[in-house]
Amino acid sequence: MIRLEIKSGVQKLTKICNTCKCHIQDLHPDDIMIKHPNNDMTYYNSSGSVVTRTEIDNINVCQCEECE
Repeated sequence: MIRLEIKSGVQKLTKICNTCKCHIQDLHPDDIMIKHPNNDMTYYNSSGSVVTRTEIDNINVCQCEECE
């Protein structure tokens, strides 16, 4: 699961366990960027590469080592 936290105007994205909600990994907006398959717009990540990913299943369903 992805958690967005905003404190004092600073955004923080983290990957957390779906079961116990513990922190697994810090994320960058590039990690969650997707392009809808029916959209003909071109999206670029922070390094200037074209975003072609259409889903992020590996982040939506995740568990820490203790909950597996």
